[in-house]
Amino acid sequence: MMECKNARLKPCPTFAIYKVNNYDLKLLKTEAIELAVQHIGIRRTRTDRFFDGYLGKHLVKIIDFNHPLTLLDLQLLQDELKKRPDEDRNITIVCFGKELVVDPWIEGWNKKHLVNKIKIIELKTDKKYGNFLIHKPAEAKIKVKRKTKDKAVVEIQNFISPTIIERLNIDNKLFKVKIPDFRCMIDTVLIDNNYDDKTFHIVCSDVPEKKNDLVEGKYEMEIPKKKTKVAVKVIDMLGEEVLFVKQV
Repeated sequence: MMECKNARLKPCPTFAIYKVNNYDLKLLKTEAIELAVQHIGIRRTRTDRFFDGYLGKHLVKIIDFNHPLTLLDLQLLQDELKKRPDEDRNITIVCFGKELVVDPWIEGWNKKHLVNKIKIIELKTDKKYGNFLIHKPAEAKIKVKRKTKDKAVVEIQNFISPTIIERLNIDNKLFKVKIPDFRCMIDTVLIDNNYDDKTFHIVCSDVPEKKNDLVEGKYEMEIPKKKTKVAVKVIDMLGEEVLFVKQV
């Protein structure tokens, strides 16, 4: 049982998180697609069972970001258009990547059809729309100092999440968003006062109870009198973690 200066900080059960692969688009599939929709400016439709929305006068089909655009996807598109003989709009396909055989297939398709011509937005390489998928990790500036033989002060001096800022700027296209307090981007702060480099033992947690409350950002706690590693885990509002470790 560890005593923390802030009453909101309470001891928690220990747990460990293991991330096997760093496939952000797979872990956040729905979020990534929604970001693409907003970034490109697609108008969503909920009534069409096949197409996902409109871009100008084009119908839009979004291919699952877990796999590249394939000939099978194009065959499904072709089958759908056969069911709509009166459809005369062109098609924009949004995908993360594509197989090499896709380009010649589409080139041949567009030569044969006066309507329903196909255009691809490949987010992996597109200069105009692809930049939001470049992931910049969150960063934190944290100070840990031994105050007495058995006490330490942990202070989060700054925190930035490029992903959150990018998301806010997508939602607000009129001007760049300014963050009034870096703590607005932080969801949770967890601290281990004797970290063993393997399992994170939570002795203090700062989890605001109300939606508009902020984390404290500065904590005083008991630590072992001998040399110890203090680990601080900062989790932002989108679930990204920053781990800071210092021996004191």
